[in-house]
Amino acid sequence: MIEYFINKTQLFIYFASYMRKLNILLLNALNIYGGGEFFVYQFAGLLKQRGHTVYVSCRKDNPIREKCERAGIPVFPLDYPAKGRGKLLHNIRALKKYIIENKIDLVHSNTNYDRTAGAFAARLSHTAHVTTNHSFHSIEYNPTHWLRNKYLTSQFIVDGECTRELLLADDTIDEKKITLIHLGIDADTMKRVEELRVKIRAEFGIKDSNLLIGNVGRMVEFKGQEYLIKAFPDVLRIFPDARLMIVGSGKLEKMLKELSDKLGVKEKIIFPGFRDDMQAVYSAFDIYAHTSVEGGGETFPYAVLYALAQALPLVVTRVGDVPAMIEEGVNGFIVEDRNPGLISDKLCVLLGGKDLRNKMGSESYKLLKSRFTVEIMTEAILKVYEKALLKN
Repeated sequence: MIEYFINKTQLFIYFASYMRKLNILLLNALNIYGGGEFFVYQFAGLLKQRGHTVYVSCRKDNPIREKCERAGIPVFPLDYPAKGRGKLLHNIRALKKYIIENKIDLVHSNTNYDRTAGAFAARLSHTAHVTTNHSFHSIEYNPTHWLRNKYLTSQFIVDGECTRELLLADDTIDEKKITLIHLGIDADTMKRVEELRVKIRAEFGIKDSNLLIGNVGRMVEFKGQEYLIKAFPDVLRIFPDARLMIVGSGKLEKMLKELSDKLGVKEKIIFPGFRDDMQAVYSAFDIYAHTSVEGGGETFPYAVLYALAQALPLVVTRVGDVPAMIEEGVNGFIVEDRNPGLISDKLCVLLGGKDLRNKMGSESYKLLKSRFTVEIMTEAILKVYEKALLKN
């Protein structure tokens, strides 16, 4: 009988937490704007739409700040260190004060530094702490991380199965505390628009006869753009009118441009730099290629989700959970990483068949709508919040 009443009480608390609106603080301490940063901005908006009160804490100079402020989301800018070290106690105290003042119910961290600062601040404020690991990396490097992971974090969210296995094996995190939730996007905000396609292609002198292969990502080693460039000469030998656009910036930008010059394909590769108009850029593409390599932490990139939303056929490498977004031979092809020959072969298959591109593109969109929407992602994360609130 006692157990019956305990269970009834737990159920009441569970449904009460589900029904009530929450005060949620999302954290991101990085000095870049990539997938994890987009997640914070997008998810803050989604939570706000559902009636929750959302706050975001990020660096003063991160684009998240301006984007959230424009969307009417309060931002608490902090001087998070660029290299993820230093000022930890200062930021813990600042976050604790902010959590108490705004009666925060749950803190959701997203990078290793704010994972630590947020976990300690949440515990000192008697607030639940949930974290998402957006990359295929261990999250335990010192005793502080061990303490944070074992005692100060209620639930861990991972973007990919590979990361879940890593946290289990390397970080020995309790399996019951880990939830795999693939990212999702609003397909309507990324749908193909013919006017935008014409605009972007005119901006870069791309003719209607030029089939455009697109790639989007930071120019760093693990994004593997060099292998895509190395594959392109073989593509051009069969399809001389093809073009390649590599969108992004980073420390390898100079090297990638020099490589394209060395291979004699410089005039047929477009480097537009960092762009914030993703819907327009993707609308200009005919094929999407994502050639990341293992060892850098790639898990489940938004760049590939954007391609699905645009109904594009894809060629991707077998890295992280990227293959989860591809049904081999249905909406694209999966190849081994660091292999220009395989990349060029599959690109040529797509370049050679308009009907195939259209059919695969249609399947890409169907896959996104069935598995990777913001609605699916948000519902899954809110269930994790419920678990954390029950434990707190």
